[in-house]
Amino acid sequence: MKKTKSPHVEFVINQRLDTENHLIGMYSYRDKLHSKTKKKNKRYEKLLKLSPKERINFIRKEISDFYSSKNKTKLEEIKNDNQKYWNKIEKEFFKRIQEVFNNPFPYSSIKGVLSTANRFGYNTKNRWFATDIYSNKFLVAEVAMHELFHFVFHSYFWKECEKHKLNRKQIWDIKESTTVLLNSDFSDLRLKPDNGYPEHKKIRSFILKEWKKNKDFKKVLDKTCKFVKKQ
Repeated sequence: MKKTKSPHVEFVINQRLDTENHLIGMYSYRDKLHSKTKKKNKRYEKLLKLSPKERINFIRKEISDFYSSKNKTKLEEIKNDNQKYWNKIEKEFFKRIQEVFNNPFPYSSIKGVLSTANRFGYNTKNRWFATDIYSNKFLVAEVAMHELFHFVFHSYFWKECEKHKLNRKQIWDIKESTTVLLNSDFSDLRLKPDNGYPEHKKIRSFILKEWKKNKDFKKVLDKTCKFVKKQ
């Protein structure tokens, strides 16, 4: 039997993808996908009034000094430090992904964009996620784990939720809440718990309770969809 190669995350310094992550944060704010968006954000409000091209130019101008040649060596060092630490836990992390979800991670390789934004998104089509360039290597890895969970959910479970006639926001909330399993099955790979968002507290508690009863994620998901539908 041929041994399957473990998936790999390559951390990158990429100004274009960092800019795209800033825009994902803006769209998340616009669509009120998280509790953070209940407060007015002057920067996002300003960006939303601009044309798409003006938004890109605005963000590029904001981060241009950070990406200037004087910082090139420092940024490479940050990238290398984060990659070195992640490589130590990567194989075990993806092994547990398969054990928890009864499915392998859907991609053989994926990029981790070290971003200057304060929100961290992902792009399933182009296979990248963002994490915090200003954080230490442990927290960078923790954001990475959270975002990597989302790729698994989109690949295997989003359509399962649609079968329950849930709307996009309801499925989004379940997807975000699923990261509570990082606290039950990945805690030794983390520095601190994955706290999630306040509005998902009930769903996260429900998932964890059901998971402790029966470690069959598909069954847990089925019950969670029914639970969310009743809310």
